Amino acid sequence: METLVDIILDTLMDVGRLIPFLFVTYLLMEWMEHTTDGAFESFLEKHRRFAPVFASLFGLVPECGFSSAAGSLYATGVISAGTLIAVFLSTSDEMIPILISRQAGLDVIFRILAVKFIVSCIAGLIADRFSDHRKPDIESFCERENCECDDGILKSAVKHTLKITFWLLVVTFLINAFMTAVGEDAVRSFLTANRGSEIISCALVGLIPSCASSVLLSSLYLDHVISFAGVIAGLLANAGVGIMVLFRVNPNWKNNIKIVLYILAVSIASGFILHFLFPGLL
Repeated sequence: METLVDIILDTLMDVGRLIPFLFVTYLLMEWMEHTTDGAFESFLEKHRRFAPVFASLFGLVPECGFSSAAGSLYATGVISAGTLIAVFLSTSDEMIPILISRQAGLDVIFRILAVKFIVSCIAGLIADRFSDHRKPDIESFCERENCECDDGILKSAVKHTLKITFWLLVVTFLINAFMTAVGEDAVRSFLTANRGSEIISCALVGLIPSCASSVLLSSLYLDHVISFAGVIAGLLANAGVGIMVLFRVNPNWKNNIKIVLYILAVSIASGFILHFLFPGLL
């Protein structure tokens, strides 16, 4: 049983590794707002059509910092809903380190990454096809955050980073404390209680914005406790802290909920498709 000190240390480690990504993201946003005179926004507009494809590739990198950065970039209109969704679906958090440490074969790693990439690309492109197009509006974001952007690019970026970091520390601590109180055995029982609902259960566990969920799902798959379809559903839904950042920085909660439900639906649907098309796939 983890102690309070362990929970605090885990929280500091989880959030600490996100700080560089958050800082670079806000530094980029401030730079776009103050120095590019719309040139960078125009560049993004020209290449927005295929952005979900590139986002899917970035999301495959075993680091949840990209999903946290994507949440802020979406809130300012720098990236589209489809691009955000592609990052969230392709993000794997701790999956790859766990697979490597458990000596999973390259074929297993490639198979999971390939499915996540294909699904995130398709889901992202479809989302962009049916979502409203928004233009970048970093100024409104700064106003919502009560940021004195006249302080300069560096200082403003630091202020944004500190505000989000403090909020993440509080929420991550609460989630880690909850996961510790519930216990891994309880989550394992929830996933294996009914084989018929395994895919849905895995997707719901994957939505938990904590690295513990991706570690548990990957480990259970390698131990042959859950199926390939189940682990795919869970890992697709596992966007790390990206969803937390999205709800913190984007005031349109109705839209945020739609994005989360879309991700959950895609994750579950992908799991069932794999289950019925490749029932014997391990």
